Amino acid sequence: MDPSSFMDSVTGVVVVAMIFAVPILAVLATLIIVTVAINRSHKERMKMIEQGMVPAPPKKRTGNYYPLLITGAILTAFGLAMVVLALVSPEGDWEPGLIFGFVGLALLACFSFIRANRKKDSPAVPPDRQLPPNP
Repeated sequence: MDPSSFMDSVTGVVVVAMIFAVPILAVLATLIIVTVAINRSHKERMKMIEQGMVPAPPKKRTGNYYPLLITGAILTAFGLAMVVLALVSPEGDWEPGLIFGFVGLALLACFSFIRANRKKDSPAVPPDRQLPPNP
């Protein structure tokens, strides 16, 4: 059976539709869930306002972007390792070592960056461990 006759049959159309149906339905379900959650929150706030209550302001989100930093560093290091491999050795005999080396260096750089950021943001001695002032 050649591919063109397979796509002309009903089975071929159903198979192709089933392949694309799952991701499309997943995206639609996610959009519906998010829309319902936002709508429900809005209705709760509006009811509180109608009853004369002052709703709490929306929470300000503070993000932890360190996982994104680490992921970006790993992908960049992987890409750089592949470019270096293409330039240096067309055979790619030492491919794993170079890739793991670049990724390891990227993780070490991320570690030192995150550690420096956390030291800068946090006090040197926690408040519960500080010595009381001398009288």
